[in-house]
Amino acid sequence: MAKTNIDDTILKYENFINDVLKEDLRKLELRLQETNAEVADLIQQKHTLKVVTDKSMHPNGFKTQVNLGCNFFMEASVQDTSKLLMNVGLNHYLEFSIEEANRYLDVRIKAFEKKVEELQTKAAETKAHIKLMLFGIGELQDKSLGKKADIT
Repeated sequence: MAKTNIDDTILKYENFINDVLKEDLRKLELRLQETNAEVADLIQQKHTLKVVTDKSMHPNGFKTQVNLGCNFFMEASVQDTSKLLMNVGLNHYLEFSIEEANRYLDVRIKAFEKKVEELQTKAAETKAHIKLMLFGIGELQDKSLGKKADIT
């Protein structure tokens, strides 16, 4: 009778690990990848901003290609890089000076880096819970085998 209770408990723990904890860990790791990609994109934007506004590289502005839609491009020439439009989310654009754009990107990068740290902490906690549950299952199995050995 006690053997079946232990086996049922072990099965419940294993199901909890597989159905809940591992799924939570998978979701956390997916969100972590997405957040890291966002940080990388913001760092790339900061680098692009630096290159585009560098007067030593582009004393008379720069030329670029603009996608008009459906992969139709038009060449554009930009002489004044003192102000620029930045997408701040949901396709809303704000005009920034170069200094404001740099501050904006720095704040966004810091916010996403903080989010990365939070997600890493949650993932570590979930991994610790999984290990603790596996340790508990091991203890129950040892207890079950110990009782079985005493019977025979």
